[in-house]
Amino acid sequence: MSEMKGLRLMVTPSPARVDDPPSIVVSGCRPGQTVTIRALMRDGLARQWASQAVFEADGGGTVDVARQRPVTGTYTDTDARGLLWSMRLVDGQTAGLLTSAAPLETEFVAESDGMPPTTVAVTRYFAAPDVSQTAVRDHGLVATFFRPAGTTPRPAVIVVPGSGGGVPEPSAALLASHGFAGLALAYFRAEHLPQSLAEIPLEYFERAIQWLREQAAVGDQPIGIMGGSRGGELALLLGATFPEFKAVVGNVPSGIVHAGISGGGLEETYRRPAWTYRGQPVPFLSSRNVGQMEAAPVTAEPLPLTPIFLRAMQDREAVEAAMIPVERINGPVLLISGQDDQMWPSPVLAEIAMKRLAEHNFRFPYKHLSYPGAGHVIGQPGMPSTITASLHPLAGRWLAFGGNPKDNAAAAADSWPKVVAFFRDALKAR
Repeated sequence: MSEMKGLRLMVTPSPARVDDPPSIVVSGCRPGQTVTIRALMRDGLARQWASQAVFEADGGGTVDVARQRPVTGTYTDTDARGLLWSMRLVDGQTAGLLTSAAPLETEFVAESDGMPPTTVAVTRYFAAPDVSQTAVRDHGLVATFFRPAGTTPRPAVIVVPGSGGGVPEPSAALLASHGFAGLALAYFRAEHLPQSLAEIPLEYFERAIQWLREQAAVGDQPIGIMGGSRGGELALLLGATFPEFKAVVGNVPSGIVHAGISGGGLEETYRRPAWTYRGQPVPFLSSRNVGQMEAAPVTAEPLPLTPIFLRAMQDREAVEAAMIPVERINGPVLLISGQDDQMWPSPVLAEIAMKRLAEHNFRFPYKHLSYPGAGHVIGQPGMPSTITASLHPLAGRWLAFGGNPKDNAAAAADSWPKVVAFFRDALKAR
């Protein structure tokens, strides 16, 4: 808490998990006094983010962000997390998804006319202070292992990235803060691993399962798999391939296998398989319509790929050949999609998996959460949801994610607690 001439700003909890809803209260104001609250954040990629909102103090001289609607600002409706999800990158910063689980140093500033600003700094973490973090390089793996405190073995979740690659630390770390052992597992674009999403052997992920089994922190406890985008496709494929996975979460996933991305731009996206198993390519969508990616026009605006994927999927025979046999998954399935996804049609792709599960009388629970107005990036609540396009490292072009910040944030706030509850129910400790 910070004070200045009667103006008091309190932000709790502090420190806080990233997904904890904050309480932001300014007191000591005059009734009706205009108060501006700003939020400034530095993320694990050293990028600066900022948001702001203007409020009028209530009859008791208080501004409570969770209870009051801003007069103006970077968001418009009453929302305890509004100052967090409406943050935008400061000019000159590069857009892209966060892969680091480093704490988010966040500063809140309250000010009013004629009064100096008052400031509170809050550390917001993915990995709780009692969660240990270990770099994993055994068996050729590139990963980060997040282990909750204590000696009791915990159920584990492997988290895999999408087509951006790298080590997807935030989700694994945050799951560890909720009591799971989390393994953030890279499979390309990290150290000695391939630089392209092409011909990735599924046996690599089998080694990750074995590594977890060798850890006293996991032992014989159940293991789940979670991934987003191409990682969501991969999560379904791994669940269908390895019965050791007892729960699958696919965020903006696909029930069919797509081609590899070789790093040669869009024209290379249909020439090589993304995955192999036992030395053979995993069948993927190889349609005469996929070649339309080659002719996608280069414009100053980010390119939406969803229309191109939908055209490719008109080849029903090719789609059938590329379907993931999701009915083989050895546990419950939770899928999440954004109805304005412009990177690929995740609601349609998720429904392919759902329909197949229904047709095969799948013996475990399965559910698809699909959110109106949300795009391709549905992350954790409390994170900025304002990135709606990014320069793709393999396609070499700016690609549209779709969605809008408000609906992306609402989807994250609703889906993430359901993900945690899903794993808690599906991966009960033995």
